[in-house]
Amino acid sequence: MRLTFAGMQLKRFSLPAVLPFMMTLGILLTGILLEAICSLSRIRVVMMALTQVPMITSGICTACVLNGDPLVELSESTPSGWRKVQATRLLIITGAFLIATALLFIGLHMLRLWPRDLGWVSMITPVGGILIVNCLVFLIAVLTMSMPTSSLASIAVWLFLCLIWDPYITDPVRQRLVPLIIAAACAIFGWNVCGDSERNALKVADL
Repeated sequence: MRLTFAGMQLKRFSLPAVLPFMMTLGILLTGILLEAICSLSRIRVVMMALTQVPMITSGICTACVLNGDPLVELSESTPSGWRKVQATRLLIITGAFLIATALLFIGLHMLRLWPRDLGWVSMITPVGGILIVNCLVFLIAVLTMSMPTSSLASIAVWLFLCLIWDPYITDPVRQRLVPLIIAAACAIFGWNVCGDSERNALKVADL
């Protein structure tokens, strides 16, 4: 029954769930093609930009699947409930991006094209970034029920990590530990907000 419910949710947004794998394939092919025409140093500069794409795309796709479907707002009047729908969608889209991002890192690591590669421990950086962005977007989504606001929040989190946090903390474990703790706390708070059925119903009534 749970598998059927998850399948129903996945059917509503199959494209965002497939998108991360398409991006992974595209970036890997780009790296392979650049190997034949560019120096390693130039390729790594290009890869530094391209490897940021999954994280920002993950946040926007999460905002889309949590707010962009009219059936999300109607779920409170069904036996499933809003919290179950939102949590299932978050897990599906986050899981898809985590798997695709891990495959991307493995591919670029084997090709020696991953920027600032410190070994397999470097996988923590992209995987942790996906978790951080999606957890924070989940909180904003359940609080505002607004796709534009949630999308802007994902961009803001990505910019903070990319421009302010990551350049100064290079160790992957330390780089992701504190933001992950904060993001997990936000996701738990968002889960509790989803459980307030009366409050959710009033939000829907005001739309």
